[in-house]
Amino acid sequence: MSTVSEHPFPLDLWSEAVYSRRSIPVTLATGGYAAEPEPPEPDAHPAGTGYPLPPPPLRLAPVPPPADAGLADPSVLAALLHYSFGLFQHDLTPGGWPLHRAVASARCLYPSELYLVSPDPRGGPAEVQRYDPLHHRLDPVRGSRGVGSPGRSRFLVITSRFARTARLYGGYAPRLCAQEAGMLLGSVHLVAAALGLRARPGLDREALLGLCDGWLTPGAEHPMGYLEVGPDADAPLPWVPEDLAGALRARHSGAAIFDPAPVAAPKAMLDELGSALAGAPFSDVSCHLYLRRVDDLPPGRYGYTGDQPHLLHAEDPVPALEQIGRTEGRVSLNFRAVAVTAYLSVARGPAVARHGADAFRRLHLIAGAVAHLLCVVAARHGQSARVHNGYDAAAAGRLLGLTGTDETVLFQIAVGAAKPAPGFRLPVVF
Repeated sequence: MSTVSEHPFPLDLWSEAVYSRRSIPVTLATGGYAAEPEPPEPDAHPAGTGYPLPPPPLRLAPVPPPADAGLADPSVLAALLHYSFGLFQHDLTPGGWPLHRAVASARCLYPSELYLVSPDPRGGPAEVQRYDPLHHRLDPVRGSRGVGSPGRSRFLVITSRFARTARLYGGYAPRLCAQEAGMLLGSVHLVAAALGLRARPGLDREALLGLCDGWLTPGAEHPMGYLEVGPDADAPLPWVPEDLAGALRARHSGAAIFDPAPVAAPKAMLDELGSALAGAPFSDVSCHLYLRRVDDLPPGRYGYTGDQPHLLHAEDPVPALEQIGRTEGRVSLNFRAVAVTAYLSVARGPAVARHGADAFRRLHLIAGAVAHLLCVVAARHGQSARVHNGYDAAAAGRLLGLTGTDETVLFQIAVGAAKPAPGFRLPVVF
């Protein structure tokens, strides 16, 4: 049995999702976890060994029949990989965050990796290829065993290199890496649906370990989640917006300091968010909203009944937002200018009872997939969405009415109209 199978995750890190932003998981808060030294990242994918992909299309549309051919078509594969996790923009400003991908990442450190795993139906070694977004190509991975599969599906496997984020965030890195992995899972699923591919997101630990067996670098890279793509991945199609490609190109998290213009967001944004939540890949996520400025809706705390937002308590949301957002003695962003602030919560208790320490990974992937949908909806309506962990989750639970329940807030997302930034950003064109 491989080392990956024996120690697939640093399980002491997945112990539980607790409340303060600096104490998730609890072992980090108590000092019981000593971060392992950063392993060197060997050049496992030297230049010149990859397979170039065709340029990605400008628009995403269902592939012509037979759709079951799916990822065997290089042009379909190019569209799926680029719009899931490809490079979209780069900053020319000295000292800026130079490269921006299709999903949000803490300080653009991008610890996630995306692999295409093609199992051998006869039970032989799987073919494993890593997507290189910088060169828009697939690099073969040596030493793969993979799993035999009687079906015709292929898999997109998400892993995380914690060390990339730990260089800046230390022991808090696993939380951020798990959030990003969830957003990437949501991204891959959404793009696959836009292409008309049959796809099913997967969280199962044993299936994930089987897909990673024999090729994942032990200790340096951790398996996080996967998406099954093919005729055997029979799952309901999720919400797919019109011109998803344009929305993904427009999506961004705002400037380094999120201080949006104090203008109202359109109500249509909340209506479309309801549709996105109803068609999300995972249903066990609750979305709580504080509305500050939205056309035709009074300020206050909102929830969703079906796909429609409904007012729970009419109030000026700023005092509550500033209580939730006060960490380390200060308010973490300008909630007085933000149009909408969303909090995504999950049922922590049942997940821990069923999955133990692995609940940490699963819950962040479930919430992260929904968080990406929210970011895409915001972009479609000219808004920026900033995932911001500067919040006191205990205060959030109390003010959102979650005290005494199993619900735990895992995401705070501020939405507003971004002001012009001092930097200069250009699109990436292949």
